[in-house]
Amino acid sequence: MTGLTRRALVGGAGPAASLAVGLDAGLSSAVAGAADSVRDAPTGRDRLWLTRPDGSELRSRFRTGAGHDRAQILLLSWFMRDIRDEGRAVWMEPSLFDLLAGVQASMSAVHGSPLPVMVTSGYRTPEHNAALENAARNSMHLYGFAADIQVRGYPPRAVALAASFFSGGGIGLYDSFTHLDVWRRRTWIGRPAAG
Repeated sequence: MTGLTRRALVGGAGPAASLAVGLDAGLSSAVAGAADSVRDAPTGRDRLWLTRPDGSELRSRFRTGAGHDRAQILLLSWFMRDIRDEGRAVWMEPSLFDLLAGVQASMSAVHGSPLPVMVTSGYRTPEHNAALENAARNSMHLYGFAADIQVRGYPPRAVALAASFFSGGGIGLYDSFTHLDVWRRRTWIGRPAAG
């Protein structure tokens, strides 16, 4: 059996040289495959995989090297519409999507596979917001600055913890969801759900 030494590997002699060439080819292939998987992955700092409670789903690459893709922000804004009030929508603050993507990418990395983020509430009309029992009168949902989310398999506290690494805004912890917004920095624990 031939021993493999550092000198042989660095010097490119004999069997070590062919091993190094084999490793190089293998690594090149692995790196190319990883680049393809990142490009096609549903989650990342420049993309989102969102779902809604009704089963609708959207995968979007909303950021490019030049900044936010306005067409994708428009699509994401429509996806975040008030589904309880005639589907009305507003232009959502793009930095909210950056925050959601950071949370999603980090939780997916810890989980070991892509995780969709379920949006339980995005934009809210003033009428819808006023009808909610515990909603803040000046909620950031009214301005397109907020989302209430869930990540399947993870408690709201884990989602809030992930958000704390990316957020300069609000993080609200509730029994069944996490509130995130991109207004001013603050944290709170919400009231338990009625019933």
